[in-house]
Amino acid sequence: MHRWLNPLGAGVLVLALGCGDGGTGPGPNGDARRLAAQFERLADSAAGGGYTPAAEALRHAAQVVLLAGGATEVSLTIDGTARRFLGVAEQIDYPILYCGWPGDTGISVPPDSGVAPQPGGTSMPEPGLECGVADTISMRTLIAWEPDRMAEVVRIVADVGSANVKPTTPDVMVALPESAVSPDSAVSGGGGGASYPGFMGEYLVRDVGSWYAVEGEQSNSLSSQNGDCTAEKATFDWAEFSCRAAAFQFELTMRVEPLRYEPLVQWIPGAEPAWPGGEGSHRIALERSTVSGVRLTVIAWTPPPLPTEPGEPPPIPVDSSVVHPANP
Repeated sequence: MHRWLNPLGAGVLVLALGCGDGGTGPGPNGDARRLAAQFERLADSAAGGGYTPAAEALRHAAQVVLLAGGATEVSLTIDGTARRFLGVAEQIDYPILYCGWPGDTGISVPPDSGVAPQPGGTSMPEPGLECGVADTISMRTLIAWEPDRMAEVVRIVADVGSANVKPTTPDVMVALPESAVSPDSAVSGGGGGASYPGFMGEYLVRDVGSWYAVEGEQSNSLSSQNGDCTAEKATFDWAEFSCRAAAFQFELTMRVEPLRYEPLVQWIPGAEPAWPGGEGSHRIALERSTVSGVRLTVIAWTPPPLPTEPGEPPPIPVDSSVVHPANP
């Protein structure tokens, strides 16, 4: 039996900058490092307030800013008022792996088996195990923030092209999807045979809370791709990506509603959440704008880990928050 697997799984997304054999890019400048440090501090604050998914997305944003080496000024309209924000964009082209033993359960091989990443091809870590890239999925993200204190952050994660809000769109800034996708069930997308049509959006306000898109539409396109990132490669968990500088066009309109993150600290007598949570709804719009950023394309991968016991689900990750809709 064979199984279709996403090699990157769930959990915290870690982006590590790597150096290629041929040297590195120009390196992030002081402004990029300053912005990345602001994102890290905001992420720490969000995590302390119980907003763990938002915190992981902010850490991802810090790495994108470093790779891009800067940001682009954009004009966002929030509740009818035009505001000056800074923004950066990203496209991730990541693999869907096919791994398994013919006639067996199709369970994947653990990462500590001594198998090195195989650029753009297959790994054969054990006799009879078959692994290969079944497809790639492309997702685009836009992150924009209020430049003075980074007190507000607007971001979307979208399938390539035009799409409406869809709750099942994976937030690849937090973790790449864990659901399997086969060619028979995949929906055609701009960057590969498989895709997740739709987009998700978030509006984060420092020390207050987070709002998520409940309706709206967006469109995105690749304007250009040339030049170097500040590093030649980026690694997520156990997949490695090449990095190229790119520019994207985004257009957006969405209505967002508050989403409650209830930190586990709430069960400690007398404890209060650091962020009380947002109230009301907001409307956010972006006229067609060109935003600089990066394109990350998979170049190497290793297989996903084995479960501890056959048939047992993976352990529940330690998390600081439980998510509840504001308006059930």
